[in-house]
Amino acid sequence: MKRYQQQMVLPEIGEAGQEKLKNAKILIVGAGGLGTVVATYLAVMGIGKLSIVDFDEIAETNLHRQFHYTPNDIGQKKVTVLAQKLRAQNNNIKVNASTEKITKDNIAILMENFSIVCDCTDNISARVLLDKHCDAEKIPLVHGAVSDWQGYVTLFHYKNKFRYSDLIEVEALLRAQTCQDNGISSPICGIIGSIMANETIKIILNTNSTLEGKLLYIDGLKNVFKTFNLKKSM
Repeated sequence: MKRYQQQMVLPEIGEAGQEKLKNAKILIVGAGGLGTVVATYLAVMGIGKLSIVDFDEIAETNLHRQFHYTPNDIGQKKVTVLAQKLRAQNNNIKVNASTEKITKDNIAILMENFSIVCDCTDNISARVLLDKHCDAEKIPLVHGAVSDWQGYVTLFHYKNKFRYSDLIEVEALLRAQTCQDNGISSPICGIIGSIMANETIKIILNTNSTLEGKLLYIDGLKNVFKTFNLKKSM
């Protein structure tokens, strides 16, 4: 427990909270700019089981923001390299890697027995699949997205059961384009990914200070932070 001594000083964690973190099982979908950050913070805090899903391979254009990957890793599967790095960083936890692409045929198996899902993808169809399955299985979904200098974080299927479709009210902030279309600032990935990890931890600890029913939007270029209230769609 000495490893976690500094975080266990926090009254919200303590020994009981650390045990909750140890027993948590988190699925992270996406091992890119957001996924590497989310997975790293959850691993170092002592989440007992992490499973990371991503079918993509490391490219040179990933290196400016996906900090675990090096030029020597180019061409290898992202999840394979990321899982190895996380196991080396914290050998007290279990880290599983899946190179499958999430589809309607395998999503039930990939998401089986997980307590929280972190959506770190930039693929709309994958997001919709995750949203539908988390809704059906009553699994909290921590959702984040980034584009150019901007990003946002929110929660779905938690206590008040908001869904992906409830983002319609702030659709001006949603951008379907990939990083290749709009470009991406490396630090915004770190900021949004860190907040996603923080929200995941708070769900595990059952705190009352999550982004339940809210969306946190950040413009890193203009230093604008805004919180929007979500409205349930019909």
